[in-house]
Amino acid sequence: METKKSNGTKGIKLLHDNAGPHRHSDVINYLTEEGINIMPHPPCSPDLAPCDYWLNDYIKNRLTDQPDEKSLARA
Repeated sequence: METKKSNGTKGIKLLHDNAGPHRHSDVINYLTEEGINIMPHPPCSPDLAPCDYWLNDYIKNRLTDQPDEKSLARA
């Protein structure tokens, strides 16, 4: 039996919505095999997405005070 090499994805947390392709068993199986944790997303509640609580503010703060395009690209 051939062993598949890991892609270095262990410990990654993934948030995606409840769209059909995201819930397909092949996708769920692949993510599980790769050690990617799927964060639950409330059904039919785009305004309750967990990333809205911290991710958008984090990104905005990282990008706001960049003096030039090179600094912005590195952020």
